Amino acid sequence: MDWGTLLGTIVGATLGIGSTMLADHTRHRREQANRAHDTLRDLYSTYLAALNDSSSALRVIILRESDAMVRYQAALDAFRDASVLTQRYGIALQAPSAVQEKSDRAYRLLRQWRDLLNTHPDLSLTSPEYLEGLERFHQALKDLQAAMRASLIAAGR
Repeated sequence: MDWGTLLGTIVGATLGIGSTMLADHTRHRREQANRAHDTLRDLYSTYLAALNDSSSALRVIILRESDAMVRYQAALDAFRDASVLTQRYGIALQAPSAVQEKSDRAYRLLRQWRDLLNTHPDLSLTSPEYLEGLERFHQALKDLQAAMRASLIAAGR
């Protein structure tokens, strides 16, 4: 028996098995990263949609409702129906801290904006308080989107 042939076969088999295992491991890690990226993207999209739905509902309520108590209750209902708080919990569990901070700010500003209907019963779409709250919320939303994009880019690496 030729030991060189046997040794060559063993080395070749070891290299083949090792390279296959390395390729499988690399593919697995890439798939995990892709799943994490997709999960974050879906979470971010859902949260942004909930924020948008809630803010749009507030505008509609201001336009349609004139009774102060009805307006505020409708705003509370719209806020709950948009499931902003539920989505915020998802952000708190899965998103990086930079996104969580921006998310909390946007949420708090939206809630403050909603509560203007309670503290300013005569609020209209042209009221200075409304416009200021809207501007602050929109800026927080832009900051949140920038943090989310940065997070997705980092997760994609």
